[in-house]
Amino acid sequence: MKCFKLLTLFAAICLTQISNGQGPDKKSDKPVTISGKVLTSDQAPVSGAIFYIDNVKTGYITKSDGSFKIKVSPLAVKLKVVSSEFGSAETIIEGQTRINFTLKGFAGEAGNQGGNNPDANNTGERPKGRKMNTYNDIYQMIRGEVSGVVVSGRSVQIQQGHSFFGSSTPLFVINGVIVTSIDNVNPLEVKSIKVLKGSQAAIYGVRGSNGVISIDLINGSEKEK
Repeated sequence: MKCFKLLTLFAAICLTQISNGQGPDKKSDKPVTISGKVLTSDQAPVSGAIFYIDNVKTGYITKSDGSFKIKVSPLAVKLKVVSSEFGSAETIIEGQTRINFTLKGFAGEAGNQGGNNPDANNTGERPKGRKMNTYNDIYQMIRGEVSGVVVSGRSVQIQQGHSFFGSSTPLFVINGVIVTSIDNVNPLEVKSIKVLKGSQAAIYGVRGSNGVISIDLINGSEKEK
């Protein structure tokens, strides 16, 4: 009888330990809430800044006072915030639930936010070595990196001489393939952007008469570098 009681007690202790050991595994699947503020170097709040989790764009943006509250996977490693006006910042999460960011602008880009970018060449090719992770969408990138174009919202016009083609939309080509829209192009995946006009655009026939925006994307092997 005494032996039976000891076995029962031992079994109960083992079940308790197993149960306690399983608890954290179940909880680990739950999203982690991270909150904080995004400020400029002058400690002014940054509104409308977009968050990236492990380089994947999310739908989270900062409020008018620069504050934010987002949910991330417990397996997430890096949190990044991007503002088209004030720059970007990133940090390794490492279990943090309160993170404040200070944006210090774009190095070497002060006063150069318009469409006439002196660093871009005549073909409109993206300058090599330039970081492209500070744009919210492909249209902002074209406006900031390509000369000879005017971008308004999602409308793009290509300059011809001292005038523009008009309201007609240029032909868009991605990796050599003609597409109807570039709305879903991620700036982080862009390798180069070129403007083709005149004889360069002639290879596309009548479709290239309004000029061509040619975009090359980074391939898989280049992403790993």
